[in-house]
Amino acid sequence: AGVDFVVDRLCAIFGGDVRKHVGRAMMTNWGGERFVRGAYAAARPGRSRARATLMQPVAEKIFFAGEHLAGPLMQTCGEAVARMVAAQLAAK
Repeated sequence: AGVDFVVDRLCAIFGGDVRKHVGRAMMTNWGGERFVRGAYAAARPGRSRARATLMQPVAEKIFFAGEHLAGPLMQTCGEAVARMVAAQLAAK
């Protein structure tokens, strides 16, 4: 249900054509993960510039998104990254 919700939201933002580009998807219960326990990303002092590197796609196929790239809204996935993915999909 959670994956369907997210795909529906993406379709509402970027159009129904997005659905055909979503392959296999899954959700993780981060709070239940033994080694994570609901942790979130935080940059070490002086290392916040690494986020700019993480925002660059790898081979125009792998995109990183999450609180580590969301700027001041650390709880959310970055809208800028979603727009980059949508632009890549539209270019194909």
